[in-house]
Amino acid sequence: MTRRAWARHRAPLRPETGRLAPPKCEARARKQAGYSLLEVLIAIAILALAISMSIPSMAALLERHQARQAFAAVNVWLTDQRTLARTSGAMMTWAEGASPARAVDLPQGWSAQFLGPARIYPSGACAPMRIQILSPRQRVWERVVAPDQCRITYRVESG
Repeated sequence: MTRRAWARHRAPLRPETGRLAPPKCEARARKQAGYSLLEVLIAIAILALAISMSIPSMAALLERHQARQAFAAVNVWLTDQRTLARTSGAMMTWAEGASPARAVDLPQGWSAQFLGPARIYPSGACAPMRIQILSPRQRVWERVVAPDQCRITYRVESG
């Protein structure tokens, strides 16, 4: 007996069409379209797990972005002070621990201070100096101010 003949032998015929009736499991599958509650809960749990794993990396990404903003703001301030020193012909000085944060547009909660005395000469050159920038999470970035350009060379790495 062939496979087709065996299927006809086992499956009942529909009286109205004379064709084979689909198996009961196919008829049940057509009636029950959609997802079960368990499937939905598992999908939500997987999604929540993925989101919770990405939150720490997003916070670190935001902190690095704000650190770049802080360094750029300090560079703008240093350029302004250098221009002021050149136009006035006076040396600009700051004591160790002095903070340019009042004059600098740092992100909220961030601070900056000089590590050691800082000077900008009337020629526009800077004495070797270091600047420390502190994040609200107490992460510290220290960078050297390039004496020839009077700018902070910075690169904010992850980690």
